[in-house]
Parts: sequence; structure tokens; C-alpha cells
Amino acid sequence: MSGLVKLLGAIAPPPAAPLSREYDGLEFRWKMFTFRPAAFKFEAAVLGIVGFYLLIYLVGKTINNGRAKSAIKPFETLLSSQFTQVRPLLSSSPALHLLYASGRRNLLSLHTTVSLLPIYDLAGLVIHFVKTIIEPTYSGAEQINFDFTLGRGELGLQGEGLGVWGLVDKSAMRETREKRWDLTFPKLNDSATNLPITHALFTEHVEITDLLLKTPNIGISEVLKDKDAASVLQYLLISDIPATRPSRGPLSSKAKSRHVILSVYKPTTPAQIDAVKAWIQVSLNIVDLLAKSANGGLLKPDISRKLIKTRQTVDADLTVDYKKEQDEDKPAEETPEERRAAKKRAEREKLSEKELKKLEDLEKKREMRKMQKKQAMGGR
Repeated sequence: MSGLVKLLGAIAPPPAAPLSREYDGLEFRWKMFTFRPAAFKFEAAVLGIVGFYLLIYLVGKTINNGRAKSAIKPFETLLSSQFTQVRPLLSSSPALHLLYASGRRNLLSLHTTVSLLPIYDLAGLVIHFVKTIIEPTYSGAEQINFDFTLGRGELGLQGEGLGVWGLVDKSAMRETREKRWDLTFPKLNDSATNLPITHALFTEHVEITDLLLKTPNIGISEVLKDKDAASVLQYLLISDIPATRPSRGPLSSKAKSRHVILSVYKPTTPAQIDAVKAWIQVSLNIVDLLAKSANGGLLKPDISRKLIKTRQTVDADLTVDYKKEQDEDKPAEETPEERRAAKKRAEREKLSEKELKKLEDLEKKREMRKMQKKQAMGGR
């Protein structure tokens, strides 16, 4: 018992220093406890800053949740009429919200993302505004992205497609091309007609553009004539290539997928909301057209062969690049001398101290004999 008392006495904190009698500020007393707020000014400032940031985060999160719901609400009726199942909007973060829909002919699914400004994060908000000033290629605009997945692996639409084709807002073209590896496949077509000067056209073959712009009931050319529709469109993309370049060789057939991707700036007026609805309908029309292409073949055989050959060439390059990386990571092969030295080190590690000392003495004697022979040869 005495040992326990000594242990408690050793770890017990030292007695509190007597309170200064000169303190005349606000003070709270309760029995033996006394609290003087003026003695904790630094701690109060830190707690105030933390509380302020926490308040901004909670308020900003609540506001962004409401803004995301209001941003997607105008399109819920249209999506419900096209899909049998539309799940409620989910929050991945206060700045990113997700909506999933499925159950439509010629489509596996629709993934919709609403990207908003980080008004819940003061530091992030300041960085955002600074980047918009100093980086010409950074737009940072609030966006809604509709990713229509036509097929993936053995599911959904198979067969030929239209390669990679896209309409991209020129003000965001550099940023979009940096983020999307698939836009390295098509070429920029400057000679395209009937397109607004605000957008650039990317295509792997002119016939694909003619098919998309001139086929009845697709509506790309008609919607582009509307100023609100042109102003709200960031990019419309058809792609069977991943957005990010594979780092471990070409993708397997099970991992490959085909998409129609519509990215629009968050609409702020009723006219822009109607324009986004028009673009959604255009995207669905393209989906149905691609279904016909997969089943019947809308492209000439030589164009389809070119698209396939391009992808085979890229897959071969990815295979070679990945093999080079693997070869660079492998350790260099040992020379015969290095192998013999490693064998000697392994044998030495197995010896006891006494045996190791004998071996070292023997090696010293051998070195002495070699030196004596060299000296004798030199004397002659």
C-alpha cells in the first residue's frame, strides 16, 4: 500500500501557485476553483478562430447542399421521363454532388455531377479567385456534368462506334484538353461550318461530323444556333477512350467503356435551363444513333478500320511504355565478380567469430605471399 501511495505522489501534479492578489479583472470562484478569463487571451483567440471557421464550414455546406438541389431540380422531370430509376441527389463533398439514373434503352446508366464553388472553405475560395486571375486557362466555373454510359466491358452497346468526337468551348479548350487524354485522338477541325465561333470541333474523320450534324432528329446544329445554348455548353463529347491515360499498359476489354458526356456551365436563367434540357435531349438522341451504329454500321468499312487500327497502335505503344518502366525498375544483373563477392559474404556470415578470425589471418598471409612474389620478380 505504501508503494502505491509513493507512486501516486510521484505522478501527482505540483500544487498550484497561490493566486496573485493584484488581479482586479473578471473572476469566477467555486469552492477551491478560480477562473480568470483574462489569463487565457491566446486560448480564447484560437478557439474563436476555430469556431469561426467551423461556423463558415457548416453554413457553407448547408448553402451548397441547397444550391445543388436547386441546380438539379429543373431536370428531374426530364430525367424521370427517360429513366425508370432516378436516385436522390447524394453529397460526395460540400462542393460535389452526385445523381445516378438507370433503366433506359441503349444506356447502362447516367452519372450526373454538380460541381460548386467551395464557399464553405475560405482558403479554398481565395485560391480559386487567385487562380482565375493569374491562370488564363483556369475557369473554375460551376458545372453540371452528365455522363451517359452506353457500354462497359461485355455490357451495353458493343461493336463499332464513332470514335472520339467533341464540341468544346474555346475559352475552356486548353483546360479541357489537359484533363482529357481521349481528346488527343481526334484532330481540331478549323474548317467546320455552321458552328458558332465560340466552340471548336474535334473529330477523327469528317464523315463522323457529317453524320452527327446532318442526320435528322439529332439536333446539334439546331441547338447551337441558340445563343443561350451555345453560352452554357462547355463540351459535348463522344468517347470510347478513358479520360486518363492508362499507366499500366492498355486497358483490358472488360475495363473499356463507351460514353456520351455533356458538360454545361451551371445555368442561372430560365433560358439557360431550357438550353441545358435541349442539350440533354441531344445527348440522348446521340445515344440512340450510336445504338444504330453498333447494330447496323453507319460508317464506311474503311473508316471503321482506321478507328480500330488507331486504337490498336495506341495499345501497342502503351504496352511498350509499360514494359520499359518495368525494365527500368528491375535491378541490374550482377556481374560474375559481384556474384562471387556476394557468395563470399554469405559464407562469411555463416562462420563463427573464431572461424572468421582464422579466415582473415589466412587471407592476410596470402596477400603477404603475393606481395613478396611481386617484389622478388621486380628485383630480378
